[in-house]
Amino acid sequence: MDLRQLRYFVTVAEELNFSRAALRLHMSQPPLSHQIKMLEDELGIVLLERNRREVKLTAAGRTFLHDSRALLDQAQVALQRARLSGQGRTGTLRVGMATSAIDRVLPAFLAGVRERGALAQVVLTDMGSEDQVRALTQDRIDLGFVHARVVAKALARRPVHIEGLAVVLPEGHALAGRSALGLLDLAEEPMITFSREHRSALFDSLVAACMNAGFSPRLVHVARHPMSMFQMVRQGLGICVVPASYASAAGTGLCVIALPPAAGVIQIDAVWRPDITSPLLQEVVDFVLPDLVPTMG
Repeated sequence: MDLRQLRYFVTVAEELNFSRAALRLHMSQPPLSHQIKMLEDELGIVLLERNRREVKLTAAGRTFLHDSRALLDQAQVALQRARLSGQGRTGTLRVGMATSAIDRVLPAFLAGVRERGALAQVVLTDMGSEDQVRALTQDRIDLGFVHARVVAKALARRPVHIEGLAVVLPEGHALAGRSALGLLDLAEEPMITFSREHRSALFDSLVAACMNAGFSPRLVHVARHPMSMFQMVRQGLGICVVPASYASAAGTGLCVIALPPAAGVIQIDAVWRPDITSPLLQEVVDFVLPDLVPTMG
């Protein structure tokens, strides 16, 4: 028994007429009848009752028809998956992503993977930029989305997102009523910042931006997560400057004011190892990442 015989049987069972089935299969009737007889002999059961007037399925034939269709469908799926795999469009893609990229980059990235028709399972891990670089070198992830300040010469990279900064203040703060602020307006404010151990790229970006504006920031408190920073601001411990995508989740009791581009921007780069010859990764690099245009957002 082979798939060809199953296809012959299914066609005859659907037509219940050998002549019409032979036409559908682009073959003559005698070889078709012979193949069905061989199939029945191999199975040791009668699948089709036929006489001069009609062809009918037996009870065994009806059961076998159901299962034959399922087998043919499964074979077609296997063929399609094999073709996609050969084209690098199926498999598991392990992706690391900086927290600030999850809201702004992840939706477009996943949409791009789906639009390519890839049957890829994306396994996502929220990771710091430095952790992603280590994970790439150790082959624990296939693709990373990191802050561009992270230097990794051995990795290929492509910019995928740029966004500005925002200052988060308590609602009752003296600066909360201002329609616009610059970094220099924050020179005397106690600041809550990310721990350099956990978010070194963001920490360094803030310090560099303040120094470029002409002052050294008063870094009083540190936190590992933006929600912790916002709660500290809410308690009046200071203000914080964060990527705009973080500030959108600040919540009640806080005032968010966007800073001008001159205050600095945060760039997210996609990074990967160029020596890895994964067809799926190459598909993503060639066709998905180019659509992630790094405009200010």
